[in-house]
Amino acid sequence: MLRTSAALATRLAYRALGFRTGVVTFGDWRIRVHRGGAPRGEPWILLHGLGATSGTWLPLVRRLRGECRFVLPELSRLGGSRGPRPALSVPEGAALIDRLLASDFAGRSPTVCGISLGGWMAVRAAAEAPTRFARLLLVVPGGYRDQDWERISRMVRVASYQDSEAMWRALFVSPPWWLRRARPIFYLSYRSPEVAAILATVREEDAFGDEELARLDLPVGLIWGERDDLFRLEVGERMAAVLPHGRLWSVAGAAHALQWERPADFVEAVRSFRAAMPLPSPATEAQDRADGLDAGR
Repeated sequence: MLRTSAALATRLAYRALGFRTGVVTFGDWRIRVHRGGAPRGEPWILLHGLGATSGTWLPLVRRLRGECRFVLPELSRLGGSRGPRPALSVPEGAALIDRLLASDFAGRSPTVCGISLGGWMAVRAAAEAPTRFARLLLVVPGGYRDQDWERISRMVRVASYQDSEAMWRALFVSPPWWLRRARPIFYLSYRSPEVAAILATVREEDAFGDEELARLDLPVGLIWGERDDLFRLEVGERMAAVLPHGRLWSVAGAAHALQWERPADFVEAVRSFRAAMPLPSPATEAQDRADGLDAGR
């Protein structure tokens, strides 16, 4: 019931914005993908997080769909994708990005943006092929090796409604009334087979550290909720310090789910990222490729 409702609600929300929903075949997976926005706008891939669908990005997409062209894959059955397991693993998510780069962005490198688990997948993909990305935007990303993973594991492994309290506090500082009413849905999503499948497939070698980040020779933005208690702000500060072209934006009064708790401030942080790390024009990028240069570096 949760899976069907989440997938349908997400699809209808994007249809209301004029987006098209299709399927991309990826190995044994049939990945549902939403596409829309400005046809000639900045190209973006948006990757959602654990226990969520691409509906995670609605606060951003609603505001920027007149300026950007978005591709939003569903990374689990919660969003309507189908495959051999309830959800893609971190390496599979990274490989899916490469598949979308080939199918949707043959003419121009996109900005790849991931939140939480999606940010983890984005880093792994960028580590393999950084020159295929125009920019990387990581919103409270998971996957950084040097942090308290025992504490994080306890928080995301929700066995009872009472257990969900710690994770709820990590997501929100002061959620609006309509989000408070949604807490039972949050609990069910973290108890779902889709979340269990991700947690069962995460391996230590999937994580990344300073060495991998130092090799990301492209513009990288980080956006963090100032009071995130899942992946804490100090992690973002350490990541920004080792990235060759990194910059951190923090959102005051927000925790892990900053895009829902402080949507206007979150969108303003994304706009600041776009202004601070502008894309090359399509003509400039094409010329750089003809000259054998890495666009946007």
